[in-house]
Amino acid sequence: MSEFQTRLGNPKLSTGSSDLDTLLGGVEAGRFYLFYGDEEEGLADRILHILLVNGLKPRSQGGFGGKCVYLNCGNYKRTRTMLDIDLIMELIKIADLDPPEALRRIYTICAFSEDQQIKAIDAVEELVKKDEEIRLVVVQQIAKLFFPRQPGGDRRSGDFQRTLLKLKQACVQHHVALIVTCRLGRGGMGRIRWPEGGDYLKHEANIITQLRMVDSKQFVGAAYLLKHPERGLGTCEVEFDQGDEKLGRVTRSFRERLQNEMENLKKNYRETLKDEERQKAFDKLWEAWASEEGAMVNSSIPTALDVLLLTAVVDNRKALEELRREIPSKV
Repeated sequence: MSEFQTRLGNPKLSTGSSDLDTLLGGVEAGRFYLFYGDEEEGLADRILHILLVNGLKPRSQGGFGGKCVYLNCGNYKRTRTMLDIDLIMELIKIADLDPPEALRRIYTICAFSEDQQIKAIDAVEELVKKDEEIRLVVVQQIAKLFFPRQPGGDRRSGDFQRTLLKLKQACVQHHVALIVTCRLGRGGMGRIRWPEGGDYLKHEANIITQLRMVDSKQFVGAAYLLKHPERGLGTCEVEFDQGDEKLGRVTRSFRERLQNEMENLKKNYRETLKDEERQKAFDKLWEAWASEEGAMVNSSIPTALDVLLLTAVVDNRKALEELRREIPSKV
């Protein structure tokens, strides 16, 4: 059987956008895909999250039906590169996957410096060798640590090239799809800008797509296919629908996530509490959350529920201290 016939029978991973799937021909195992765009718009990283969850879905639903590896590259204190846990959970629910089981099938690795990223690639390589169920590796902001934007930052292009080649070879050898994102580079003309990471990244990637937001209110983007071994270059509109759900803006603000989580707890948790006193206790927590929203928004805690729990603990501590002052000290 020819290679072409073999590939025809291979599963294709959906990006979540039918137009983008048509433009790219879907995502195939053993190939290296680069999505890049403006970091503030966040469209490339949004697609990465969708693909990460889609990789867990059965083949009959446009997935790989396997496990995935997620590698985060970025000093979160300086560049705010992080996995969007709320978005992942939202996508898992939309995909009708069991959340605990889905999360167990995602290996997560974080690198907060160039040296850590070099070691992280070794960890990814070891995982794809040991676990044959891994069908997808996604890397968020692969070039950020090696190409810092601050003045005087050290660009370690040699180390970057070596880690990139090692990662690609491991994925090709084990028939794993590799999907990476990065920021816009400084070169290019007009709407088309080159990706961060230099010519080497452009050379090694099999398929390169630039993403740009067209209408942030309606959540409509544009994809420009700039490299593909078999398809002609082209463009398409990018809009993400998941069944009856439409994935709204690219990156919800943390304030919005907090408010949504509070409303969800009030509707689905508070109203089902059987004990009336516990319902009143929840209402007191709601007052504390509402009064300290500014502090919660400015925290560095990545998930809405965790920061709500922290605020609840602080409010309980405050109540205990007030009681302690009211109780006469022992003589």
